[in-house]
Amino acid sequence: MLIILLTAFVVSLIVTLLMVRNAKAGSCVHDHDLSGPQKFHTAPVARIGGIGIFVGTLAGVVAIFWRDAAIGRLAALLMLCAVPTFVSGLTEDLTKTQSPRRRLFFTAVSAALAVFLLDGAIRRTDIPGLDWLVATTAGAAIVTVFVVAGVANSINIIDGFNGLASMCTVLMMASIGYVAFQVNDSLVLALAVAGAGAVLGFFVWNFPAGLIFLGDGGAYFLGFYVAELAILLLQRN
Repeated sequence: MLIILLTAFVVSLIVTLLMVRNAKAGSCVHDHDLSGPQKFHTAPVARIGGIGIFVGTLAGVVAIFWRDAAIGRLAALLMLCAVPTFVSGLTEDLTKTQSPRRRLFFTAVSAALAVFLLDGAIRRTDIPGLDWLVATTAGAAIVTVFVVAGVANSINIIDGFNGLASMCTVLMMASIGYVAFQVNDSLVLALAVAGAGAVLGFFVWNFPAGLIFLGDGGAYFLGFYVAELAILLLQRN
């Protein structure tokens, strides 16, 4: 697991540094809106940190495949499912043309793909009435898509305060990874380690100096990723 962690960390660290150095002040990749309640910065800051995290996580998945091809294929499928939500968010970071509704739609598409390709669906909640709904295939898919979209949006809301969103997701993935270790789920553990390593590589440049932010691409990707790890942990165990 150490190789997976270091691979994701180093790749994310380097790619994010390149993003920081090559992003010119005043360019379209900067967040110029300083008025939001969650805005902590006083000058425009690049908001394309999601690129480093996505590439770093992908590098971690390659390391997973190198260690265990069967687990690596499932991990690669999860990254494939994440593409719609990441691309939609990154498009918003670069062009400011993606409405919140459109971004949530593509996050829902990613969640639906995970249900179809990885069987990542919520089928038990211990909530009276809701368990009846998720007992059906369609009901489980609808509830899962709703939950994943909500978690993704919640991470996006807290992006803007140096280190907050990134460290929250690291703690979430560490917790999920610990439980996965306890139940001997190698897939979820490896994915949690890869994701945490990639976020830590970004964190170096995000906290405390705030040189770069997650942006919608990074926030929606991490929200999707964390939600799917939690769902897969429950569904597989």
